[in-house]
Amino acid sequence: MDKQEAKLLLQALRPAQLDASQPVIAEVLAMVEKDSELKAWWEAQQSFDLKVSAKLREIQVPDELRSMILAGRKIEQFRPQPHFSWWLAAAAAVAILCVAGTLRQVSLYGPLAKNDYAHAALTLLNHDHPELAMISSDHEKIVAWLKERSAPLGAMPDKMASLQPIGCQKYDVHGHAVTLICFVLAGGAEAHLFMVDKQALNDPPPNNVPQYNQMDEWATASWSDGTMTFMLATTAGPDALKQLL
Repeated sequence: MDKQEAKLLLQALRPAQLDASQPVIAEVLAMVEKDSELKAWWEAQQSFDLKVSAKLREIQVPDELRSMILAGRKIEQFRPQPHFSWWLAAAAAVAILCVAGTLRQVSLYGPLAKNDYAHAALTLLNHDHPELAMISSDHEKIVAWLKERSAPLGAMPDKMASLQPIGCQKYDVHGHAVTLICFVLAGGAEAHLFMVDKQALNDPPPNNVPQYNQMDEWATASWSDGTMTFMLATTAGPDALKQLL
């Protein structure tokens, strides 16, 4: 089973159907645990499904709906009542969104909230051990590798350009292409720079003004320029970020 086949299977499953005793489900769940990119995609998929389910539960079903359905075969000319028409239209709209969200690629989910993106991206770091597709201490080789794969690239801060890189990767975060480049800091700690198209976020951080945050073990700094949004993360603390920026 390849990654695309795994995604198609996972899209069709619901939590109650995740029976690991079935060989095909056990296989796809094992793939999720071994592949950080697939795991991030699956977590995003589950989050979306939970949000849709929560919205569906908010819809108030009319008390008379059951009797109207049972009497439906006896009705020759139906004149919908205003409140029932509204409910039916709302339910139909939510149902369409639910089906569309399940069947389409996650890239059609639209722009992400900044915090949702940050959480998903940091998950890819796997507690400071990200899976990198390309390992190199040569800036030019890293940039060339990313360009060959049409990965998002922007101008990084001058101090970061002088750091020794470790390697890079191109990820898919909620359907949006994301670049990761990892660097060695003084003292042996690591810094991880994410780059994504600014339009991928519905609330991108301001241009050239870093916003600092602490998310679990990660100190982060986020900023934008004309077209890109950047997030720099490290476990070395916020002071290490401020020295770089």
